[in-house]
Amino acid sequence: MKEIGSEFWLEKYEYEELNSEIPPWLDLGVDNQLLLSGRTAIDFALKDIQKNKDVKTVYFPSYCCQSMLQPFIDNGIRVIFYDVYFEEQLKFNVDITQECDIFFAMNYFGFTKGRMDKYIEAFKLRNVIVIEDITHSLLSNISFNIHSDYIVASLRKWFPIISGGIAVKINGCFDIKPKEETLEEMIKIRKSAMLDKAKYIKGDSTIKKEKFLNKYRIASELLNKDYSLYSIDNESYRILQSINLDSIIKRRRENAKILYEHLSANKKYKLCFSELSIEDCPLFVPIITFSNTERNSLRRHLINNSVFCPVHWPKPSILNSQNLIFDKELSLVIDQRYDVTDMLNLIRRLEEFDE
Repeated sequence: MKEIGSEFWLEKYEYEELNSEIPPWLDLGVDNQLLLSGRTAIDFALKDIQKNKDVKTVYFPSYCCQSMLQPFIDNGIRVIFYDVYFEEQLKFNVDITQECDIFFAMNYFGFTKGRMDKYIEAFKLRNVIVIEDITHSLLSNISFNIHSDYIVASLRKWFPIISGGIAVKINGCFDIKPKEETLEEMIKIRKSAMLDKAKYIKGDSTIKKEKFLNKYRIASELLNKDYSLYSIDNESYRILQSINLDSIIKRRRENAKILYEHLSANKKYKLCFSELSIEDCPLFVPIITFSNTERNSLRRHLINNSVFCPVHWPKPSILNSQNLIFDKELSLVIDQRYDVTDMLNLIRRLEEFDE
């Protein structure tokens, strides 16, 4: 049975030798730095701000990942949360008068209705520094707000690369520089995992799933411990320079459209966003179940049928909010590895679920 979802594997690419030119689609501001990961990019932007300004507080979305928070924690910045919640649709409870040194904005899942433009512009009117995380909106027609000061994104969420994050300074150049080297041990282990998974997906019976999953886990642990200021690895840089971006965007949009056509009228759960705009290129299609028990049962049902849909996210350890979106959300996989047949299989598995 064909598997859907989980970690990317590493294909063999026909690419030329690495050149110093950043791919045009990643040339987003005055200064663009390709780094090890998304959290490396956040840390890089934060360190650049700290070079010239004493920052003590960040106003941050409650619906987030621990890895997004970690650079602020590690740099001694106090986190003040604003509530992001689901009530028929994704909503933001942002106090635009909140005193803070940095406003951190998040564009959710690549949907127009998950953007935070009006809040970005409100804080810029007060001369508050804005960091905008565009990981989820990277490939949408409008990926970022021009009023932001910094843009950050994880590239590994979109492509079969070993490492990759980007930090962008919209106006002016960074006052700091990344290390010339990358995190070699992590790169070596993660590359090995990705190559093993490619063989497994192609039916190589000598490859044991538990072994490459353990390699992915070890690589993640290494990244958690040491992520600051590292550059992207050269092989991932070459892959980014050689990918067919248009085909990736087209496939993701087509897959998302199929899910919306079939699932919009269902009664078992709700689509997190009521509509899919023609400008959107989603990272996933998120759904909201009616309870934590139902979400976990649905996820187990899909796993039992070789469909691996992630949860966004495990609740961060420092968050005290009773934000139920963490307990009810499931992200449906729509990425470029899959086609119409795979989406119809996913829909069939969803429709046959009966808790």
